[in-house]
Amino acid sequence: MGLEKMLTRKINYYWRVAATGFSFATFGAGGLLIAVVISPTVKLLKRQPEQQHQLAQKIIKHSFKGFVDMMKALGIMTYDVEGIEKLENSYGELVIANHPTLIDVVLLIGLMPQANCVVKQALWSNLFTRGPVQSAGYILNLGSEQFIQSCVSKLLQCNAASLVIFPEGTRTLKGRKLNDFQRGAANIALRAKVPIRPVSIRCTPSTLTKNEKWYHIPDRPFHIEIKVLDALNIDEILPQTEVNPKNVRQLNVWLYDFFDKELSK
Repeated sequence: MGLEKMLTRKINYYWRVAATGFSFATFGAGGLLIAVVISPTVKLLKRQPEQQHQLAQKIIKHSFKGFVDMMKALGIMTYDVEGIEKLENSYGELVIANHPTLIDVVLLIGLMPQANCVVKQALWSNLFTRGPVQSAGYILNLGSEQFIQSCVSKLLQCNAASLVIFPEGTRTLKGRKLNDFQRGAANIALRAKVPIRPVSIRCTPSTLTKNEKWYHIPDRPFHIEIKVLDALNIDEILPQTEVNPKNVRQLNVWLYDFFDKELSK
């Protein structure tokens, strides 16, 4: 019986390695399809750039949801969401989340009705991801004043979609609960004066972290737990909400402590 169990586990492990490789190959192919076929079609259907971005975002939302459901069906992962209704009704909010795995943004965008997103240079220029992120009008994180203003403008548009940002700036290092928070999210929140929607993400066992190859999979399917928390108003956090370095620093520290406590529960 022991030998049979070991054999079953090995077969399951190699199946999940192959299924994970297939999943990421499918994701890359989907990115190329969006770049080569869907993006030009969107431009033909919608003349205004903002309308093009909205349509592309909806296509990406359904593509990402399908990708996650495929990984679940293949036995690679499971996930559950607490407070999903808060995401489904999130418009014009700054959605901030910790970043334990490679697929966090895919999960979040797949769950939201529509979302803008901050992306790093690597995704903006990658052959397989630049098509989706550019056609959706996602914002390139250059760490500049123009970047901050672009985020604020997106949030303050009429009937604006929410903006997703990961304050850590990159995936959490393996073995750590959180990386230090960069101040971009706090800076944007202070300038836009919109509600902050915190989302905590846990992955058990840990996988797809920073500097971890896709084929370094755990010995069992991983489970992602997403908890959508109540919105936070800045004037309930800080006594003063003027945009200055001191308030940005204080808000950033407060947000880090908030996530640190939440993930320690």
